[in-house]
Amino acid sequence: MKFLRLVLVLCLCYGWLYKISGQVHENAVPYSVTENLSALNCFEEMPSIDSTFCLHKPETAQSNTKNFQFACPFHTEFDPDNSGEWTETSSGRIWRLGIHSENAYSIYLTLKYKLLPGVRLYVYGPKYEDLRGAFTSKNNNSAGILSIAPVRGSRVIIEINIPTSQKTPGEAVITQVYHDYINIFPSNTLKSTDERACFEDINCLNGKYWQTEKRSVCKVLTAGGMGTGTLVGNTAINNTPYVLTAGHLITSAEMAAEALFIFNYESTACMGEPVNTIQSLSGATLIANTNNQVDFALMKLNEPPPSYFIPFYAGWDAGNLISPSGVCIHHPFGEVKQIAVEFHPVKNENIGKGFDANSTWKVSHWEIGSTELGSSGAPLFNEQHRIFATMSGGRSTCSYPYDDYFTKFSTSWDSYSDPAKQLKYWLDSAQTNQLVLDGYDPYGFNTEFCDTAWNIFPCDKIGLSQEGLEWGWISGHSSEGFSQFAEKFESPGGLQIAGIYLNVAKAYSSEPLSSIEIKVWAGAEYPEKECYSELLFIKDIIPEKVNYIPFDSVIKTADSFFAGYKINYKSDADTFALFHAMDRGYNKPSSMYLYDDTWYQAENQNALQINTSLCIGISECYGKSQTIPTKIINIYPNPASNSLTLDIPGGMVINDIKCYDINAQLVNISLEQSVEKNKLYFNLSSGIYFLKIVTSENTFSAKFIVLN
Repeated sequence: MKFLRLVLVLCLCYGWLYKISGQVHENAVPYSVTENLSALNCFEEMPSIDSTFCLHKPETAQSNTKNFQFACPFHTEFDPDNSGEWTETSSGRIWRLGIHSENAYSIYLTLKYKLLPGVRLYVYGPKYEDLRGAFTSKNNNSAGILSIAPVRGSRVIIEINIPTSQKTPGEAVITQVYHDYINIFPSNTLKSTDERACFEDINCLNGKYWQTEKRSVCKVLTAGGMGTGTLVGNTAINNTPYVLTAGHLITSAEMAAEALFIFNYESTACMGEPVNTIQSLSGATLIANTNNQVDFALMKLNEPPPSYFIPFYAGWDAGNLISPSGVCIHHPFGEVKQIAVEFHPVKNENIGKGFDANSTWKVSHWEIGSTELGSSGAPLFNEQHRIFATMSGGRSTCSYPYDDYFTKFSTSWDSYSDPAKQLKYWLDSAQTNQLVLDGYDPYGFNTEFCDTAWNIFPCDKIGLSQEGLEWGWISGHSSEGFSQFAEKFESPGGLQIAGIYLNVAKAYSSEPLSSIEIKVWAGAEYPEKECYSELLFIKDIIPEKVNYIPFDSVIKTADSFFAGYKINYKSDADTFALFHAMDRGYNKPSSMYLYDDTWYQAENQNALQINTSLCIGISECYGKSQTIPTKIINIYPNPASNSLTLDIPGGMVINDIKCYDINAQLVNISLEQSVEKNKLYFNLSSGIYFLKIVTSENTFSAKFIVLN
């Protein structure tokens, strides 16, 4: 029955994903389509613009900030009373207005907005491309402002449908027409130019462990500018839609009111095309900032992101502690979502530029990716996947990935006592006085964000061994008397476990009550604190099959943890054992643990002296476990021609690497780092070469051969 329950949950969760997505609106077809109206030929012409004028910004104290100006505003007063054309139909009245801005890559609009019930408003291109709407009275808000996501091209049409039950539409005045002179809808420009050459797509390898947190990050458009923001959680654990960004990006209540928040703007796959659908929300209330004393702005969206946006409310850390590394998720140049990684500790330094002293962390060097214009306000996450800073500015680019500054979350937290100048009053709404919060899904647990993880490698030979035992199996009941077995998993950011997979080799019970207990333990080096236990009768377990056991409740883990089982036999004839990795050798990874009065690693001389991993998998959700680390430096292929892959023990960070030929002469090499493997590139003649690799914890030497 448990398996059936899981299947039902999966069906329910996938069901709502088929909802049409886009800017929150009512799904309906414009009257112009249903009434088969002829194409609109009359367009209001915007003045010609000089993009150099749009780009010109007077020097300010915050001139090194990274907001991205991409559009010029035209101030207008177009409404159904003074412009456009009306058409009477059997369905109701139709008002249409065309706007043309020559050479615009796209156009987005801001309106004074308060529609009457039953009235619908649409915005689209001349051939109904990028249809936005229908917007209705449900989109009314206290500010009376609605911004509508950009439509590609230089022409845009606004259409209002008034049913026969209504005589007037209410208020719909187009006050701003924004002319995109940069092109925020390029066709896969990633790494196509020098200024984008270092960008790292969030959906490629380096974003593997950040697929949950990325759902909290959004593009923020306001006043023709663009930055990055983050949907953040609060201690009441509800769906109050707070968005945190840079104070220099949102400088007034008016800018917040007209802001547009675009979620899930990503590539469809690693380095793929951008998604077609724009998921956006219009408008927010600015509830906290400090007028650039501390560079943050906290807004409350006019409405929470709906469930089909699959939002995530990011966690945070308000402690003023130096993080040993940092990950920034951002929208440089308004591109699809990217990731930048700093493997080394941040530094406590001042950005100056008029901001308060000691209010920023410095990222000295991005090993992966870089920030750019458009990254302002982006979150900087620590190893626990909590925000500890937000992007203010700096000099970093693809050609110079150094010297970026992030405003400390701890400084924004409560440096000023006024609630309108701090985060604490709003994000600790439950008044817990806690300084850390884990992120959460506002719509409850969602199995779409679950995956399967094992410590078994694709190249592993799987089997069942009796090595070193008089009788029995090393992964079950045997002459050694081990009664509990565990597999270690690593996840620095934490994750949630929905169930466990057991690749069962043997399962026989002579008594109906012979059992095993499935367990999850917390612990750094060994299983320490039991977090979960569930009894399974051996008679219900299928041998020579992968058995999935969903948990009665989802288990939340942090850092390292263990999953395994305890055997409870009623007779010596009872048997239970799992398959495990065979023939790994002494220097290969080992993640199996055994218990006999105390816990041992399987490789320990007091245990089995075998390097192996149990065939235990986990259903990991809202996070990713990491590959078990190697014990020695491993380089391959060897011999090589022009590149090597480096596996470093324990995920250590490479601080320096040098290569010498057989005559001890230094030769040129190029290191490209990633979150899992490091690549070394070279153009060397055939021969023997030596590497000296300095990591955060040790220095290693290695030899390799080049064959051309």
